[in-house]
Amino acid sequence: MYVVLQHYTAPLADVDALLADHSEWISHHYDSGDFIAAGRRHPRTGGVIIARAMSRGRLDAILATDPLAVHRVARSDVIEFQALKTIPELAYYADHLEPSGSGSSAE
Repeated sequence: MYVVLQHYTAPLADVDALLADHSEWISHHYDSGDFIAAGRRHPRTGGVIIARAMSRGRLDAILATDPLAVHRVARSDVIEFQALKTIPELAYYADHLEPSGSGSSAE
C-alpha cells in the first residue's frame, strides 16, 4: 500500500480553482479501486491519499494525471508500506508475508 502526502506549492486560491477537477479525479480512482481513502491535511497545506498495493510505476502514472500535479500547484511524496494487519473491513487490502524460504512463485 501507499501513503501519498500532497504538498501545495501554490497559493490556496490557485489550488481552490482546481478542486472540482481534483475531486472528480479522486472519485474516478475510488471507483476503479485504486484509492482507499483521501482527504485534506490540517492545517490546509495539502492532502493525503491511501492507495492500494500496485506497482510504483502505475501509481506514479496515476498521480501524474492529478489536475493539481498537471497544473503544478502540488507535489507528492510517496511512502510505500506493507499493511500486515488491518481492521476486518480492510482485510482485503492487507499484504501477506510469504512463508519463510518459499521464494517467489511463478505466475
